[in-house]
Amino acid sequence: MTEHDVITCPYCGSEMIQQDEKYYCDFCVMILGPHQVQRNHERISVRIRDFALEVYLDKTTPELMRFSTFEMLNLLKYARTERTNMYRYMNTFYKARKQNQTEEFNESEKYTGKEYEKITRKMFVLENLIRQRLGYVPSRITDAYLSWYIEEIKKDKHKPMAIRQQRKDEVKESRSVSHR
Repeated sequence: MTEHDVITCPYCGSEMIQQDEKYYCDFCVMILGPHQVQRNHERISVRIRDFALEVYLDKTTPELMRFSTFEMLNLLKYARTERTNMYRYMNTFYKARKQNQTEEFNESEKYTGKEYEKITRKMFVLENLIRQRLGYVPSRITDAYLSWYIEEIKKDKHKPMAIRQQRKDEVKESRSVSHR
């Protein structure tokens, strides 16, 4: 941090008042820690990791809550695909057991039934976390949707949250007067 940096609120861009180790925003009426504030009216940076590994489906709900919305959307896409596959397997084992009039496929049917329930619950978790963030859950998550989403993140506003105190024409006048 240089001596000319101004500590600003990450939400409204106002200059913050230092109070011991913390900072206070008068406009937002909130206290933030040093790791939360911005400098020189900069906006909050958005973490972009444009992938999510399928193994992340094994994460706990508190762990998933720390993922970006994009990562959760990716995981929901995986979960929905996995759920569909588990349902098909479960149905296949059920039909094979019934057709053969035997209990041969019973264990496989039970196992896939448990996996189906587990992935369905994980899907519910992801849908509810996404609903909290977006206000809705996309009915279909395609590669095109995910590409669009990541492009929207990349082209989001990056301009500082500074408010001009003078009109542009007044700034030009004062410059031309000072150059004479």
